[in-house]
Amino acid sequence: MAFKFEDLQPHVDMLCDALENKGASSSGVSYESSVYTYAKRYREILQQIRNKEIGFTNLWIELRQLERDANKSVKTQRHRIAKIVNALNVYLLKEFKKVNN
Repeated sequence: MAFKFEDLQPHVDMLCDALENKGASSSGVSYESSVYTYAKRYREILQQIRNKEIGFTNLWIELRQLERDANKSVKTQRHRIAKIVNALNVYLLKEFKKVNN
């Protein structure tokens, strides 16, 4: 049996929890709490996608802006935040495609 991308993609809640730095950090170091607020926005966008309240263009603009803002607001663990945000963006774009096809 072959795995599909969706089988390997973590749930958005896990990614948002990681963005909020819930649980232990692998390095034992926390990052700035200013990043935590972005998790709430990602959850709101997911809800908008599932309710078909957002179009592709607006979704793309929102995700790019969130990515930019999140990356600018963090001073420690930039690589970790960038990976989480990128994974969230991929997940939400795939979710949009699934919901709208």
